[in-house]
Amino acid sequence: MKISHREEAEVEEQLIRVLGEGHNQWTYRPDLKTEEDLWVNLRQKIISNNQAELNDFPLTDKEFETIKTELLLRTKTPFDAAKWLKGENGMARITIEREDSQLGSVSLILYSNQDIGGGISTYEVVHQIAKRGSNIEARDRRFDVTLLINGLPIVQIELKQVTAKDGFHQAFNQIKKYAEEGMFRNNIFSTLQLFVVSNEQTT
Repeated sequence: MKISHREEAEVEEQLIRVLGEGHNQWTYRPDLKTEEDLWVNLRQKIISNNQAELNDFPLTDKEFETIKTELLLRTKTPFDAAKWLKGENGMARITIEREDSQLGSVSLILYSNQDIGGGISTYEVVHQIAKRGSNIEARDRRFDVTLLINGLPIVQIELKQVTAKDGFHQAFNQIKKYAEEGMFRNNIFSTLQLFVVSNEQTT
């Protein structure tokens, strides 16, 4: 039986509700719909978490492009990403030279293992993020549910309704196909550390 988009959307909505209930700290961000939206959100997190370091001199566009480049260099593979996220003394940082040379260099915190569950860390849920194909032959994709910590994608969840035939395997193969297509390489999704597939009953 073919499962409609509406039925799968209901599964996603239920998960999002659960993540935001009670003492859970996940905030749903329906305004984030594209990869560019995620980059803009990450920039805001960096500024918010490094106010003392930036000293009232906001990041320029050029400086943020440098941060993006450095981030992608540090997350070429999932292993590289895990190593960088572990950080030094629990802090994953990127150091850049300020565009105004009088400001010198600045070491910015992007991810803190010391603050998981509190501190400066923020927890956000996005879904149906539009992702362009990595090359002309690759199809554009939409990811089901992504969990962000400090604006960085950390967990990717693919969902199928329980009545979907082989739904669990469909979700697994979907993640595998995305990886083969390079959807998680050389972009903001290169920080992903955990992939979850679920058909509501089996995860």
